[in-house]
Amino acid sequence: MDKVEVSNYELRTVRHAMRDLNQLVELLERGKADKFVLTKNGQMRAVVVSLDSFARLRRGRSSANLRAA
Repeated sequence: MDKVEVSNYELRTVRHAMRDLNQLVELLERGKADKFVLTKNGQMRAVVVSLDSFARLRRGRSSANLRAA
């Protein structure tokens, strides 16, 4: 797995994220956070991003696939 840079602010346990999901989504939508990295048993397991960020990632991935073809 590639190295991932994460601040302490961006780290959330899965349990905490489930409890505070509405707040996390609002922070992402307002641009107050770029991402939240969810941990389980002390290991990074998933990343939550805004819909806009996800769309940019998908466009970038599609462009890379076209260049590779």
